[in-house]
Amino acid sequence: MAAKGRVTAYLPEEIQKALEEWAEEESRSISSLATYLLTKAVKERQAQKAKDSGRDN
Repeated sequence: MAAKGRVTAYLPEEIQKALEEWAEEESRSISSLATYLLTKAVKERQAQKAKDSGRDN
């Protein structure tokens, strides 16, 4: 199994509450939801960067 990194984030209370509600709706932990959201955001950014670099050629 690959090693996993650890991140600590300090969130505004309203964001924390929204994440708690979202995680509850999806029967996930907040950590699992955060991992999913961050992974999705990174993949989307990488895809956009690849698309943008393809335009430079």
